[in-house]
Amino acid sequence: MLKKILIASHHGFCMGVKRAIQIAEETSETAEGKVTILNEIVHNEAVVDKFKKQGVGQALAVKDVDEGTLIISAHGISPAVINEAESKGLTVVDATCPLVTNIYDIIEKAVSDGFHIIHYGNPHHDETQGILGYAPDNITTASSIEELLALPEWKERKLGLTVQTTAHIEEFARVEEKAKEKWPHLEVFNTICNATTKRQNAIFDLAPKVDMVLVVGSTTSANSKRLASISNDICGNGKLIGSAVDIKEEWFAESEKIDSVGISAGASTPDFLVEEVIERLKEISGNEAEVILPEKKRSIRKIQRTA
Repeated sequence: MLKKILIASHHGFCMGVKRAIQIAEETSETAEGKVTILNEIVHNEAVVDKFKKQGVGQALAVKDVDEGTLIISAHGISPAVINEAESKGLTVVDATCPLVTNIYDIIEKAVSDGFHIIHYGNPHHDETQGILGYAPDNITTASSIEELLALPEWKERKLGLTVQTTAHIEEFARVEEKAKEKWPHLEVFNTICNATTKRQNAIFDLAPKVDMVLVVGSTTSANSKRLASISNDICGNGKLIGSAVDIKEEWFAESEKIDSVGISAGASTPDFLVEEVIERLKEISGNEAEVILPEKKRSIRKIQRTA
């Protein structure tokens, strides 16, 4: 019988996602003519569907957009794509997360200083594709330690290491260690974003305390999938669900011995989806389960006394 529902201390929308959604909403309300989002504004089906219902278009390539305003997603895009859009007469509104543009700045400066960049991340992810566009001849991607170690020795080459903002923090620590062993002269730029670190640390804290962790997020969301994977590694029962609809009552059968469930959510998951999951779990428990919210740390402000 489900008795406790524990909520992760950090979950759901991050700053970059909130900002991108706000930009898209404001643009759709104020722009003249057709508004189209390139790719998905954020990797969450509920958010994507919301904009489609509001009449905002979606395209996978600039060639598919003939007029109006084009919104760049939170994950960013190659500058060549922006140039292509502007050359077609499109008005470009950039909703790229500032922490992603920070990687662009790091790479452009490093490359101008003579560095070759090794970027650790999924080469097919929108974020990585955008990053590659800023220095295509000076960036090599690796998506695993095996790929990293298979790269050339590059003993005489200035090397820098960057990482996808949503990477696994413990995995990247191992990547950094192996990279420094192979290239002692390597300079590391840890570009994992603060929101990713907080959400993963919250899972490290939550997962050992529960029998199951449900991570609310889309299968297209790298950070959501990573949270579910970490949860599964720790408690042996981590699941990624898109919404409350995906919850199966048999998961909580008496024979499964699930007394406590942890809830987290990816950085692109809206609060209402998390709330619906909590309500569904309470319903399954016969409204007997206790919902345990994370403790808020009190900040103590020191008062300077004057004589």
